[in-house]
Amino acid sequence: MIRFAVAAVLVVVAALGVATDVLAAGSCRPTRDGKDRMEMSGGCPSGYVVRGACCESVRPISQPTGAYACPAGTMLRLGACVPRQ
Repeated sequence: MIRFAVAAVLVVVAALGVATDVLAAGSCRPTRDGKDRMEMSGGCPSGYVVRGACCESVRPISQPTGAYACPAGTMLRLGACVPRQ
């Protein structure tokens, strides 16, 4: 009985750790006004400021035109079109 309780506690702790990592990974998405956000690792690079647990760009990301334009509802981030959130 005690072994089962210990095993159950370990499973719950592991599940909470994974859930926290998943939630944190998706929290630094680009803003609606086109500002890029990234995970903060030690500090923010030049041109970024601290916003919560993320680094947010000071200026909106300029969108390319022509052959490199992203479809409606997406924006360019690190060379790839990602959905606006």
